[in-house]
Amino acid sequence: MTIYRSLQSLSPTENRFLSTDEDESLDFVGGEEDNDVTQHPLLVSESGDVEEVTTKSAEVHQRQPRWIIAAFIIACFGTVLPLTLLALSLDLQGRPTPSPIEIALGASLRRPDEDYILDPEWDFGAPNQVRTYDWVIVDKEGNPDGVVKPMMTINGQFPGPLIEVNEGDVVEVNVHNSAVNSTAIHWHGIFQNGTNWMDGAAGVTQCPIAPGASFRYRFNVTGQAGTYFYHGHQGVQALSGLVGPFVVHSREEATYQPVPYSSDRVILLQDWYYDSDSGLMRDVLSPGVEDAPIPNTALINGVNQADCSYHPNRSCSDADKSLPNLDLAPGQGHRLRFLNVGGFAWFQVAVDEHDSLPIIEADGTTIKPNSESMLVIAPGQRYSIVLTANQSSEEAFWLRARMIKSCFASQTLPENGIDEAKAIIRYRAEGKRHDDHGPSSLPTTNSKLQYIPTCRDLSSTTSLSPHPAKPAPEYADHSWHIRVNLAIGDWRLQRGVMNSSSFRPNLKSPTLHRVLDGLASNNESFTQAGILNSAFDPDSELVVSHTGAAETVDIILQNMDENAHPFHLHGTQMWVLGAGHGYFPGYDAFGLKDDGKGLQFPTVTHTTDNPLKRDTVTVEGFGWALLRFVADNPGVWLFHCHVIWHSEAGMGMQFISRIDSMREWELPEESRQLCNASEEELRKGAPPKDEVFFGFGNSERR
Repeated sequence: MTIYRSLQSLSPTENRFLSTDEDESLDFVGGEEDNDVTQHPLLVSESGDVEEVTTKSAEVHQRQPRWIIAAFIIACFGTVLPLTLLALSLDLQGRPTPSPIEIALGASLRRPDEDYILDPEWDFGAPNQVRTYDWVIVDKEGNPDGVVKPMMTINGQFPGPLIEVNEGDVVEVNVHNSAVNSTAIHWHGIFQNGTNWMDGAAGVTQCPIAPGASFRYRFNVTGQAGTYFYHGHQGVQALSGLVGPFVVHSREEATYQPVPYSSDRVILLQDWYYDSDSGLMRDVLSPGVEDAPIPNTALINGVNQADCSYHPNRSCSDADKSLPNLDLAPGQGHRLRFLNVGGFAWFQVAVDEHDSLPIIEADGTTIKPNSESMLVIAPGQRYSIVLTANQSSEEAFWLRARMIKSCFASQTLPENGIDEAKAIIRYRAEGKRHDDHGPSSLPTTNSKLQYIPTCRDLSSTTSLSPHPAKPAPEYADHSWHIRVNLAIGDWRLQRGVMNSSSFRPNLKSPTLHRVLDGLASNNESFTQAGILNSAFDPDSELVVSHTGAAETVDIILQNMDENAHPFHLHGTQMWVLGAGHGYFPGYDAFGLKDDGKGLQFPTVTHTTDNPLKRDTVTVEGFGWALLRFVADNPGVWLFHCHVIWHSEAGMGMQFISRIDSMREWELPEESRQLCNASEEELRKGAPPKDEVFFGFGNSERR
């Protein structure tokens, strides 16, 4: 008898696709399978040669009497043989083997709490190796809080599986797209040094993966450690469920713990909409619409509890919606990695009766422990805190993640929505289970969480300093003033704008492909420094190139909009030299020369000594931010607002770094093959073109 295991139960090295026949085989674009990790071209062997991972069977340490062994063999033979014959007879009758898609569709949507607990036996000093994951992207109906809606899932579950690796490992993710829309997977915060084409930004570094197609992402994770995530980067697919956590362990993580902790886990926060996300996207981009849609509710690790009586016109079920449980050993510290993987809402996070939450990481940067009673997390940002289970008043406490409603156009959520997601923290000795939590065992603690009136980065009110220190360069080679806002243009279409440019990615011919082709043909329009207005139309693609080996770049964001905009830069981190309300006060206010070209006074270095460094930084409503980064990572890198409605409306631009290195690149053939699909296929799931609205409900252009 054949025994089938669901995809979610397989380990990363075991989780291989099954196929039933030639028609259902899942062949991956990306070349031949290479299991010899010692020869892997991306592998950085910092710890010596990497041996193939093998599964060790348990050894029998005591010899058993021979008559017992003989009896056991006879009993097993007498049992197994009839079962085997029965299985063969069933298979001979044509019983079909379930396909990966069938397995995914039959999988339980909810991911068990245990899936997001990091491996307590993790080997931080293991030799560098290839970590392989196999994913089937499938559409299925889901009800994370009880209300049913169409979703995109990975192997039939939501949220996606945890990727856990050591710094220096190679990550290999085989993606087969069985959904109706095209997709691309972006690895949020991962530098992709030397593998720009694996960044997963549709229209920037790759063509989307068309329905029915496959693609193998393969990249090395070097020079960084911390908390990251991945998400769909075609349209608003991240809102449909295509998100998951990605943790990179530092080699020193086991020994360097400024605040000791005995357990480690990820906690995903996100806003959630009941209506079709693609339908909402079209509505947002339609003529005369000026406000982003307000979420119906919030989720923690993909779960909340809706009251179905509030949703009589929707399919809804109150069954099997237990809240996430975090069982923590009493008296010990526990690392909680919070990730805002949502599309619009900011979150404030607190744990009842725990007023000391030392922050030890922000967006992959280790922080000198800074104790806070509450976190504020913008879309795309991550923080790690250490919670010490040392309260004696109770054994169960509410962990609360509340959407900051002041960030929305209206304080009222649709359909009596729930603005707060909760999880249960229990002090529980190791080894005890939480399978039978009932209503009587729910926490009775109360919240002291105060509503926040503004949407500003936590670093604007809290001193967050990298440890060890990461001084910023004192001299900037370039200083770019970027005005950002939402503007209403022709046909009453509101779009995201950066210096009069509203980004429209070319899904059939990504920016990276055009740049490499231009460099190969010695086209001078691609070799210039600054704005490449001859190679690209700046109205729809604002592309700025830095041609030096490691130039320092300043970005001055001036927000002319009442909305706060969290900006994410692909491929690197940014130092936050300053931020505030109103107009940028000028470099003088920071002790810097004009355009950031050095310090005014060599002994006054407070601005560059040790500012926070992260990959997602917010410019507040009608405010400004001064950011600095080093353009030393070769490639084309997207810089965009991480509010998904603003990003898909065009609030994005691109930076090119290290043209000198890119001249030597040859785009992998498997990346080019993705573009062989028709534009109609590649655009599935993407925002509609502006042209579809021209004349829409209007008698004349205005």
